[in-house]
Order: sequence, then structure tokens, then C-alpha cells
Amino acid sequence: MDDTQEPWLEKARYGVQRLQDAPDGQWHVRRISSVGAAKTYTCPGCGRSIGPGTEHLVAWRADHWSGDDASAAARRHWHPKCWDSRSYRY
Repeated sequence: MDDTQEPWLEKARYGVQRLQDAPDGQWHVRRISSVGAAKTYTCPGCGRSIGPGTEHLVAWRADHWSGDDASAAARRHWHPKCWDSRSYRY
């Protein structure tokens, strides 16, 4: 975050991070608004593109074995329906 950027502005632009428990572990999940979506990503759920200006989710492990930095570096951008319907691996 830019030191001059207000915390409320960051939340409005990048969404509020929440912690989600699931059968495949604990996840940080953040909704990215259409205004905050500036790049093209590939959804790991369906393999299709998430274009700029498309509201979506970004998720990363909260319980990554090699720590928070590695977890944040491995974050992925998902379509909301793909995230909600993902299959869990046991």
C-alpha cells in the first residue's frame, strides 16, 4: 500500500479480506471490485480469463506450510462461482 493511501480507500479499491474455513484448509479471500480489477488473470477453476473490469475473488492459503509470504505469492484470482463450487482435495 502507498504510504499516502488511506486505509478506507484501500478497502474500497481492493475489497475487505476475510478468513474462510473450508475442507481444504483455511483461506484468505478478498473480493476485487470491477474498479480495482486492472489486469487479466486465468481462473484456476475453469481455466478461462478474468478480464480487466471484471469483479472477482483473490484467494490464498492462511495455513501455508512455508509462511505468509509464500502463501501471498501463490495467491490466485477466481470467478466467484468457480471459487464457491471448487472441488476439495483430501
